[in-house]
Amino acid sequence: MGITVVETGGWGGIGHYAHCLCSALQNAGEPVRLLTHARNYALESLPKSYEVVKIFQGDGFFSDWKRLYAAWKKQPNEIIHFQSLLSTRRDWLMFWFARHFSPRTKLILTSHNVLPHEVLPGEKKAYRLLYKTVAGLIVHSEASRNALRSLMGPNFKTPVTVIPHGHYGELVKSEGLTRTAALKVLDLSDMCYIVFFGAIRPYKGVDILLRAIAGLSEWPHDLKVLIAGHLMAGVTEEELYRLRDELGIHERVILKLEYLPESLIPAIFAIADMIVLPYRKIDQSGVLMTALAAGRPVLCTPVGGFPEVVNSDIGFLAEDSSVSSLTETLAQAIRQRQSWADMGAEALRKAGLHYSWNNIAKKTLKFYKKLEKH
Repeated sequence: MGITVVETGGWGGIGHYAHCLCSALQNAGEPVRLLTHARNYALESLPKSYEVVKIFQGDGFFSDWKRLYAAWKKQPNEIIHFQSLLSTRRDWLMFWFARHFSPRTKLILTSHNVLPHEVLPGEKKAYRLLYKTVAGLIVHSEASRNALRSLMGPNFKTPVTVIPHGHYGELVKSEGLTRTAALKVLDLSDMCYIVFFGAIRPYKGVDILLRAIAGLSEWPHDLKVLIAGHLMAGVTEEELYRLRDELGIHERVILKLEYLPESLIPAIFAIADMIVLPYRKIDQSGVLMTALAAGRPVLCTPVGGFPEVVNSDIGFLAEDSSVSSLTETLAQAIRQRQSWADMGAEALRKAGLHYSWNNIAKKTLKFYKKLEKH
């Protein structure tokens, strides 16, 4: 079985997902090649056992699809597994052509999010067309499968399977990095830290977190909340600083509103005593899976696939995404600080047991083989 994995961006969480999946499939004995972006590929330094072909230029929808077709013609693998798209509104057309003119080639899509975080006009219709034309769909949780059913209706025929998101242990590997050294690298004092990490967008609920922190009348003198990540559309630096200061929690909250290179990710998780994910919505999160692999407990809202991963053994799950619920859950977590280390150890064990890439590869190959007979 020849496998081509397509990841059009070459960076970020999906870029790492594609890398981990390709490595695991190759280790399972299947020849794999990754088609990715020619200029934006950010994982050059990582050791690889699979082939990387950098073809996408971002200079036009049809130009990039022409390059994809040429790469396939040169090596016509029967499995083409997409991790990301070239155009959320137009890819369904090319998938339709492929399905009708090369029926032996199976175009499979991992739907990391059933719909985009911010849905633009016309995108729901485009995603419905896309999901009807692929040979098979992979989602990361039963919640995502249910969302897919709701979007597509009762007559949806495309084969769908749930394969959990693998852990990102590779991201937090560090040779000899002590907590003391990590604090120095990040220019932080020696305190206990609850950490929000990642790109800051409206759906991630940083404003909810700030209001929840302000809702606690008592706060431990040795506890800080670190919010670290770069700002994206819909959130401004001025807005977050103003909200923090208006709420009177500047002594509780440290804001590092900047892009943090991957070289600093081990330090971020080394100083974290707990990871917080106060999201309004999500399907699944690479940050959550990185936290498990780093052996850190988590505090999160019950959105998307979070309740399928997080229980009281590894962290704290709020009742909903409201400020009041997150405030109550944060207070509960602080009262149980003595249990965080044990929760982190269980999170690490769970990452290796349920979310290893060897397991992900086995389930993915099983789905490929099922589709070959379909």
